[in-house]
Amino acid sequence: MVFKAVLDHRQLLMELVKREFSGQYRGSFGGILWSLVEPLLMLTIYVAAFGFIMQARWSQTGDAKEYAFMVFTGLIIFQAFSECLNKAPKLIVSNPNFVKKVLFPLEILPWVMSIATLAHLLISVTLWLAGYILMFGTPHVTVLYFPIVLIAFFPMLLAVGWLLAAVGVVVRDIDQATGMLGRALLFMTPIFYSLDRAPALIKKALLVNPLTFIIEQFRLILFFGQPPNFVGLLIYFGIALAVSSGALLIFRRLRSVFADNL
Repeated sequence: MVFKAVLDHRQLLMELVKREFSGQYRGSFGGILWSLVEPLLMLTIYVAAFGFIMQARWSQTGDAKEYAFMVFTGLIIFQAFSECLNKAPKLIVSNPNFVKKVLFPLEILPWVMSIATLAHLLISVTLWLAGYILMFGTPHVTVLYFPIVLIAFFPMLLAVGWLLAAVGVVVRDIDQATGMLGRALLFMTPIFYSLDRAPALIKKALLVNPLTFIIEQFRLILFFGQPPNFVGLLIYFGIALAVSSGALLIFRRLRSVFADNL
């Protein structure tokens, strides 16, 4: 059910993805370089605040350089989720012409958003690898596992897209709530600190966070040179697929009121 719309309209999907990705930078002076500037700027600010001013370290023997790469790894996943969280509520509202076209498959709009988000994520991963080569040398061969981690994560982005896009038509100020949620998640996700250092009670709460497991797997394959938890990724993928199926069902149920609310 989740993949039917994209299989039926794959050509349209690819055209919309190209338009979405290129449209973000059309007419801008820096173009695609802006997708590199933002993560670098945020990384610099966070590392300066936590790594140098507060003297935070990822491990007992680690330094600011290790801390920077661990934070950056977490930010890559978080920024992808945050991008969908912020864009999804306006996904249908900002495309009223598509709603008026009875035959247009609105279900593919979250696909477009999620694929464009993954493109930005891949740019950040490339930047991370370039930095790692400069600082540490040849990356671990386990880097090659990162597509598997992203495949497991992708249905969660779709779930956010379908659910918030539908609710955003009915509840116009939902983006205020998602903005607050995004800011809270930034610190309720083990990005600036190790999961192992969290107190037992807080650690249990962190493990419920859908970003925690993916970030931990990303760190394993990128920085620590260890293979991911394949069974865990399979379970995560199954849960994410179930959640996205439920979100798609809600999207289709609410679609009948889209035109009346635009």
